[in-house]
Amino acid sequence: MSSAPLNKDSMAQVKSVVSVLIVAYAVLLGLLIPIGIICAEYNMPVGSYTRDPAALVNAHPLIGLISNIGVLFWCATAAICFFASVIHSKKGSARIARFFLFSGLLTSVLLLDDLFMLHDFILPQYLHIDEHFIYLGYSALVITCLIKFRSVISQTEYIVLFIACGFFGLSIICDLVLPQKGMVYLVEDGFKVFGIVTWFVFFTRTCFTQTEQIIGN
Repeated sequence: MSSAPLNKDSMAQVKSVVSVLIVAYAVLLGLLIPIGIICAEYNMPVGSYTRDPAALVNAHPLIGLISNIGVLFWCATAAICFFASVIHSKKGSARIARFFLFSGLLTSVLLLDDLFMLHDFILPQYLHIDEHFIYLGYSALVITCLIKFRSVISQTEYIVLFIACGFFGLSIICDLVLPQKGMVYLVEDGFKVFGIVTWFVFFTRTCFTQTEQIIGN
């Protein structure tokens, strides 16, 4: 008697989520299958693309600690922005939804840059794009966000956002001006992680405040 409702509920859950799982699994297979093919074709070890980097080079697991923490905060910020964008697109302001969507996409770009060393290695090495142009591109995206959504930002704790941008600016200056050795890395990466955490604080508080207003209404 009691198993029938349970089975119906289970089937309803499967039906509601199956399309999402299919897309998610298709994306994963679209990543894993090419890796397997390329490694087989060029006789490369598959583990080079699937295992933890520290394990591959027999390094201490805490190597890259600050960088990894920064990536986690980038990821958390992007997820919060995308979630808030969906909420506002359904029940709130379309303009605020676009602001959070743009901010989530911008944060995702910065996340990918940090995670895969795009401006440090990939883009200069393989596409021959100078690091200065990459910084200009990222700065242009941030300025575009500030201008395009100035009416939304003016209603937030925007001073926190400006503080985050200030930390990023200091980190970039250190990268471009100071010799890359010794304690300079601590200063440069310290400014960057302060910027990332401040960026996270701004968007977390803004998403919470804006979403709370929807719930309150």
